[in-house]
Amino acid sequence: MCPTDFDKLIDRRDTASQKWERYRDTSVLPMWVADTDFIAPSAVLEALHKRIDHGIFGYTNTPQELIEQVQTRLSKMYNWQVTADELEWLPGLVPGLHLACRATGSSGTAVMTPCPVYPPFMTSPHLSDRQLIKAPLVLDGQRYVLDFDALKDTITENTRLMLFCNPHNPGGTVFRREELEKLASS
Repeated sequence: MCPTDFDKLIDRRDTASQKWERYRDTSVLPMWVADTDFIAPSAVLEALHKRIDHGIFGYTNTPQELIEQVQTRLSKMYNWQVTADELEWLPGLVPGLHLACRATGSSGTAVMTPCPVYPPFMTSPHLSDRQLIKAPLVLDGQRYVLDFDALKDTITENTRLMLFCNPHNPGGTVFRREELEKLASS
């Protein structure tokens, strides 16, 4: 398997790329985190070709190997012993945000999220009949960081959940261990 060639330019014009078509003929350089301009890794391409060559695209179960890999990783990293039944497989982040909002609290309770943030973090509470509380992030040099005083001032007795994006989108901050530990103990 060869590594991804990050120097290879791929022309995505006329490929129905929302990222590039939206700003066609403008000076905007779209740099969306979730939409890279690099070719997928060869292992991903090989797996897709194998599925394509099979020719059937029906509903599938989660592969046992994937379940075992996740269990092993959770055990090694966090010493968590998780059964296969305790894993919930979702098709992406946004359904996970909706599920978290609906599974926590009840109608009218509050969900906090540090802002600015990827927009579904702010729409999921409303779509789940929850109140949105925005906690401002502050720019410290080149990093967006948590303002712990603002968090304390913003949280209410009605707050039941905090949606937290790490690494942060759109700011790019990867929160440090001590920042996460302080957040967890707050």
